[in-house]
Amino acid sequence: MAALRANFGDLLEPGFAQIYNDAYRELDRVFTQVFRVKTSSKQDERESAVTGFGTLTVKAENAPIEYEDPIQMYDVLYSHNTFAKGFKISKELMDDDQYNVMNAKPEALGRAARRTEEISASNVFNRAFNSSYLGGDAQELCSTVHPRADGGTSQSNASSTGLTLTEANYEVLKLAMKKTLDDKGQKIDLRPDTILIPIDLEKVARIIFESNLRSNTADNDLNVYKGELKIVPWIYMDRNTTHWFLLDSEQHKVTWFWREKPNFHQDEAFETDAALFKVRERFSNGFSDWRGIHGSQGDGAAYSG
Repeated sequence: MAALRANFGDLLEPGFAQIYNDAYRELDRVFTQVFRVKTSSKQDERESAVTGFGTLTVKAENAPIEYEDPIQMYDVLYSHNTFAKGFKISKELMDDDQYNVMNAKPEALGRAARRTEEISASNVFNRAFNSSYLGGDAQELCSTVHPRADGGTSQSNASSTGLTLTEANYEVLKLAMKKTLDDKGQKIDLRPDTILIPIDLEKVARIIFESNLRSNTADNDLNVYKGELKIVPWIYMDRNTTHWFLLDSEQHKVTWFWREKPNFHQDEAFETDAALFKVRERFSNGFSDWRGIHGSQGDGAAYSG
């Protein structure tokens, strides 16, 4: 249904001092600070991996060399969805609008597109402990039982005790992340450089990582964590306001595929002369591997998943 003059009478009268649009300050984009952003030219994308090798073995003189097979790991499918919205305005309302409110409505479609992107991306972390949303290894993004491709002991990238965000607990989660092994049980070099948090934890994070001296101590110790992490508060990470995540931005595989960036179009209906506006975009997101992400539900409760 089109927007008609009968429903927007105020816009037709010149006596108002102001009639404003949805003119609130727009939120900054966050997903581009967190995700690996790629482009796609296909209906979907697949990502996979192949393991490396274990350590070398001692070879006796003139003995045959020992061979080891790499292992094909799991595939992850990214299927691009189309998101779109439009609106119609009668020719008469467009012509008679005294405040140019309707002329500004296409900009509001852009805001709607950005909000859609942020909500979709943040859900990857909002659902990080949710068993209804699994990755290629059939586990949540943050799980205590990620299987190894070589059949070795499973690994965890989640706090099993729901560590709250404190200086001491950051050290615990950081060390756990740095001790992550690859799928052949070999040490790898993970370096957390980002902390992703709901806005409810921003104050705590800034005290821990931006204070000159250690917080909550009386000894004037230097804060060795100052500037160690980039703090990324995300207002859309709001399903659980205690969750927090450490990221290695160079190593993690949390991924966003653009199939079609937002496209805006305007037209007129031949029969009615109504103005038509629309926006559409196509994208997919998810995670191809869990390494490079360590998370805690932050509620002090036991977790196994």
